[in-house]
Amino acid sequence: MNRLLRILAAGEDIAAAGATLLFVGITVSICAEVLLRYGFNSPIAWVVEVTEYSLLWITFLGAAWVLRHGGHVRVDILLQYLSPAALRICGLISSAMGALTSAILLGFGAHATYSAMMRGAFKPTGIDIPTWMIIVVIPAGGLLLMFRFARLFAEYWTRRRDFGAEPSH
Repeated sequence: MNRLLRILAAGEDIAAAGATLLFVGITVSICAEVLLRYGFNSPIAWVVEVTEYSLLWITFLGAAWVLRHGGHVRVDILLQYLSPAALRICGLISSAMGALTSAILLGFGAHATYSAMMRGAFKPTGIDIPTWMIIVVIPAGGLLLMFRFARLFAEYWTRRRDFGAEPSH
């Protein structure tokens, strides 16, 4: 079991590193685009489109890593008034709902990706890239997120984690 957890963490780390590289890449490309557009009147045609696709990839590559480090947003104004038992139930419910939502995202994302691949679908934009290559990150990120939520559920269930005791950011 520990080996599987290490593999999950390594997958999340690799995905987060990819998201970081994409973020650096779009930052550099947008800066270059602004410089070339306004400094030399020579814009880079593909920057906006690649940035849009990269934002999708950054979101799905980084989601599980952010969850692991307690960085997801939650409204906790009422949580401070709950008992430890009620907090545990909140943790169980929220992690179960997160795992279910991620599983649905994985299923629909995999279906959409496979369908786009079989149809040979392309985005009707300036860059001729197959649609499946853009959206394949949705089921991949959904899979990592589903496993992370399942691990959180198991930790709440076995009382190895208290709700609200996620690492601070």
